[in-house]
Amino acid sequence: MKNTFCLFFIIYLFFTFTSCEENGIFFPTPTITKGTFEVIIDGQLYSTQEASFVRDGNNIFINAIKPNTNEIFTLKVDNFDVGNFSFQGTNTVASFIENNPVSANVWSTSNQTSSRGTIVFTDIDLINNTVSGTFNFIGNNISTGSSRAFTQGTFVNIPQSITSISDDNFSAKVDGIEYQEESLFTNLVTVGSKELILINANKSLSETISINLESDIDVGEYDFGSFISQTYPTGQYNVGSAIYLADGKIRITSHNKIARLISGTFQFDASPATSSTPNFSITEGSFNVSY
Repeated sequence: MKNTFCLFFIIYLFFTFTSCEENGIFFPTPTITKGTFEVIIDGQLYSTQEASFVRDGNNIFINAIKPNTNEIFTLKVDNFDVGNFSFQGTNTVASFIENNPVSANVWSTSNQTSSRGTIVFTDIDLINNTVSGTFNFIGNNISTGSSRAFTQGTFVNIPQSITSISDDNFSAKVDGIEYQEESLFTNLVTVGSKELILINANKSLSETISINLESDIDVGEYDFGSFISQTYPTGQYNVGSAIYLADGKIRITSHNKIARLISGTFQFDASPATSSTPNFSITEGSFNVSY
C-alpha cells in the first residue's frame, strides 16, 4: 500500500530521487545536507545532526535520532506552513522515545485535549528543501503516568529526506488483524559499530512495528537476534510505552546495496524483555522499501 507518509519512530530516509512537479510547483532534487536539532531535556542539551523531514502534501514529520543512544524525536504537523501550531489531539503531535536494552519509554502529546506546547515554523525553503523553527512541549508517559518537559527546542535547516516514499510498502497482521500503518520510515544510521537499516511502520505514535537490519545483509533467511547483544536482525512491536521483542524469522528476498532497495518477509512472536511468553503474534509480514 502507499504510505500517507511516514516515525515514528520515527525516522529519515536517505537515497536519491528525481525532481518532480506537484500541483504545478516544481521541487528540485534534494541535496544531502545536515541541519541541527537541539532541545533541553532535564537541564541537559540533546543535540544531533541526524535529522530530516518527510512530507505528504501539506503534512510533515520531522524526525531526529541520536544514534549512540537511540533517542528519537518525532514532530508531526498537519497542514503546516510558516507560523505557530499547538501540540494537542492527533494532528499535531510531539513525541520522544528513550530506548534502553530492555525497554522503551515514550513521552508524547498524542490525544491530549488541551495544548501541551507549540511548534513554530520560521522558515520553509522549497528551493533547498529545508525547514527551520522552534518548539517546546510537555510529554506524558502513559505507562508510568509521568510528565517530562522539553524546552528551548530548535531545528535549523533540517533537510527533506531524499528517498522517494511513493513506492515503499509494508504490511503485516497482529494477532490475525491487518496492521494498517499510517506512516513508514526507513533510515540508514550507525549504532555503535554497526551500520543499520531501520524500518519503522507506525500505526500511530504509540504503536509501531520495527525491524533493524545490518546494511550489508544478503538475501537469505535469518532468525531474529537480540538488541541487547546487538545480534542483528532484530524486530520489535511497540504499544504505548511497552516494547515487545521479536522471536521468529525474517527472509530477505532482494537487496540492491547500490540503489539501497530491500525487500523481505517476516513473522515473529512478540514478548516482553523479561518474559518468554508471547503477548502478540506478528504474521504475514512483508516490506519493500528504499533507505
